[in-house]
Amino acid sequence: MGRIIVIIGSLIVTTIFTLYTFWLPNIGDKSTIEIINRLPLLISPASYVYIFWFFLFIVLFIWAFSYSKNRKSESFVSPLQTILFFIAMLLQILSIYLWNKEMLFYSLICIGLQLFALFALYLTYPMQGDYLKKRMPIAIYFGWTTFIFIINACYLLVYNEWNRFGLSDALWAVIILTFATLVALHLRYHHHDIAYPLVFVWCFIGIAIANGFDELLVTTSALFLSGVLIVGVLFMKKNPVRL
Repeated sequence: MGRIIVIIGSLIVTTIFTLYTFWLPNIGDKSTIEIINRLPLLISPASYVYIFWFFLFIVLFIWAFSYSKNRKSESFVSPLQTILFFIAMLLQILSIYLWNKEMLFYSLICIGLQLFALFALYLTYPMQGDYLKKRMPIAIYFGWTTFIFIINACYLLVYNEWNRFGLSDALWAVIILTFATLVALHLRYHHHDIAYPLVFVWCFIGIAIANGFDELLVTTSALFLSGVLIVGVLFMKKNPVRL
């Protein structure tokens, strides 16, 4: 029972903090989205994409309460999973706080550590049977955190006026989107994951809408890669991994 209290308690605190800081001016009199939209970042999606936070937290609460109802069963969350989840929640709060204080480099480090913790949690679920369904909320969280990490990393590079190896903004954005697509397809194929790539479909469509006709290369690439991911989700299959 103590593990569930830790998970639900940390989830409640993180939910309140995240939703409050993302949309309302607070720390430093700026919201998280206001800071994100301050620089012309081509891979930054339309603001509505961040509504995904609400969906994510709803899914995580359902996941947590489903465990609480089965705490005596073999599906009960393990001590390692509890620790990794708590660490991910703590790092999320810290990363958002540092971001809103405009300590961008340290915020990125925290998100990177959070991504590592979520990947470790992701790997605690065997790639077979009912475990795939139980892993899905974590896969969604992992996918969304990956996208946030990419946004923050690119923002930091633009903030420091990085020259992108001489490439144009649009071409660099396409390279980043392509790399993210390859990662998503890797997880789809090798980890039988449909949730992770679908998160990127949502984000890529938001990027296309944000750029519209102003950056046709980025817009068409985002839409094309969204289609690639959807095809991967529907048709990419692999024989179950032997464990």
